[in-house]
Parts: sequence; structure tokens; C-alpha cells
Amino acid sequence: MMLPADTIQLHVNMLNDRTRTSAYLASITKAVRHGDVVLDIGTGTGVFAIAAARAGARHVYAIEDGRIAKAARTLFEVNGVADRITLIRGWSTCVTLPERADVLIAELIGDDPLAEQVIWITRDAVMRLLKPDARLVPSDIKIFGVPVTIPIDELGKLTFASDVLQKWQSWYDIDFNPLLKVARESSTNLLFGHHINVYEMRAWKTLSSPVLLAHVDFLRGRGFRIHRTETATATATGALNGIIIYFELQINSTTFLSTRPSLVEASNHWFSPVRVLSNPIPVHIGDQLQITYWYRPWCGRSECEVRINTEPLQMAGNRGRRILAARNSRLAGGRGPNSFYPGFVR
Repeated sequence: MMLPADTIQLHVNMLNDRTRTSAYLASITKAVRHGDVVLDIGTGTGVFAIAAARAGARHVYAIEDGRIAKAARTLFEVNGVADRITLIRGWSTCVTLPERADVLIAELIGDDPLAEQVIWITRDAVMRLLKPDARLVPSDIKIFGVPVTIPIDELGKLTFASDVLQKWQSWYDIDFNPLLKVARESSTNLLFGHHINVYEMRAWKTLSSPVLLAHVDFLRGRGFRIHRTETATATATGALNGIIIYFELQINSTTFLSTRPSLVEASNHWFSPVRVLSNPIPVHIGDQLQITYWYRPWCGRSECEVRINTEPLQMAGNRGRRILAARNSRLAGGRGPNSFYPGFVR
């Protein structure tokens, strides 16, 4: 059995993420009851399917489209559960089962949390493959945005920043200043899909508290598109040049996984999307930051837009005059690895 190096590395990273994997295993043990039928979508190496069988499932249907499925089959055999697990090659949306499942396991959360079409895939499973009272692992996901100041050294890896242009000029004796204009003019579509190690973001300066941009209930939710605007109040003064997107994944009623930078451990395998402004926006304490987040399932893409409203404090003896400054900047999102199949959008 030969697998591409990137496939092996992906699964190594997930299994090395002990917090993530252990949380799922504990939640599967809690969710599965003796005699249950379990559906595991995207089984990968088959670890979660094995856990479901060990938890007492009568039968597990493990679906996997990738070549890693061959490795999963071997793991089922050597761990003594092959007689209770049916491995199905393909996409769950194209599969029919001989019976509906009591439990759905669907670890389909990517770096861009919705890019692997988790909404569409779980909704399809709920409608066609699960019993009405099925239990889902995970059950829902919340997506948050945090306005930040990306450090200059990190920004220089992402866009044509003035400091890095000066550094290049000192290295190569070439004037790179025209690239600043390129970066500003490209700010609506530059650097979409950029992902950064979450653990490395812990020291980044945050300009407000996190804002909830989306909440998806995988069992009861309706529709596939997301379009939501929330307002955050700036708690610090600084240059707004990025927004970190992170998620909280509800694994069971008492357990969640989070990619919030202040909470992750070094073994966390997820990289978070960072929406980058090529032209930073000055932000002051008290400014109102309107953040719009939208997700378009047919292209597997999410985007953000930021509008900053500033209003100076009222001066003593003067009723003051409201000054409204609105600056729009769109921070493009990332395209997921899978294209969306038409016909499922309501």
C-alpha cells in the first residue's frame, strides 16, 4: 500500500493532536449505546469507527473516499472489529445504507472550518441516512472573528508591507515602493485562503473581544448559506490589519474543541484562516467594528468585510458633533479543497 506523503502527513498531524483525538474518542464512547448503528463519514484511518465498535455499536458504516481507506481496513482487522464495520469507498452523498443510523460521526472540520462542506454533508446524512432522533458527534459549531494587529514580521510574509519592501531594497538595491500601490489596490482579493499556525498567534495584539459570526446546528439547522453582521467594540488602540477566524466545536453536551489562540496547545493541528488587510485601518478604543461574515457553499468559500464607525467622546461644555467615518475593507476568504455539488442549496 503506497500513499502520497501529504496524505500521510495529514493523518499524522491529526493523530498527534491528542487533545482533538482524545476528545472525540471520549465523546464517541459517551454517545454510542449498546446495539446502536453508527455512521462514520470521512473515517480516515478508522480510529473513530473502531472506538464506536468498542463502545458497543451493533454495526458501523465507515465511509471514506480517499486511498487511506485501505489502511483503515487493515486497522479494523488487527483491532478485532472488522466483523462489525463495513467500509464504504466513496462520498456519503452518493451512498445509501441498508438501515438508518443512530449516531453520526463526522469530523469534517478543516482549517477553514466550513471548507470541507460539513454543512451540506451532515444535512444530507440527517435527511437520508439517520434516524429522526440521531445523536451527532460533533453536534454544532460556532465561528468567531477577532480583529487583530498582525506583527510586522508576520505581515511581511503575507503582503507587500512597507518594512519588508525596505528590507528587500537593502538586499537587492532595487526600489520596490510601487508594490505598495499594488497591495492597496488588491486589498479586496489579495491573500484569500491564508492560514497560519494558531499557536503562533497567541502573542498577536487583539483589538476587541471575539464576535460570534456563525452558529451551525448540524442536526436542526436549515439552509446552507451564511450571511451575518455583528458589531464589536474596540478595546485597544492599534492598526487593524487582519481578522483571525477560529471555531468552537461542540463534541458533546459538556465538551468542546476550540482553535482560539489563547486556548490551543502546541499539538493543535488546525491552522486558522487570517483575513489580511493590505491597507491597515487605524482603530481607537470605543470604535464600533462591524464585521460581516458570509459563506457560499457552492464554491466552498467564506469571506469577511469590516466597517469601522468612529465617534469621538463628547467634550465638556460642548454637546459635540458626531463624526462618522466608515471605511470598508473586504478580507477575502479561502476556497475549500472540495467543489460544491449543485442542487443541494435551498
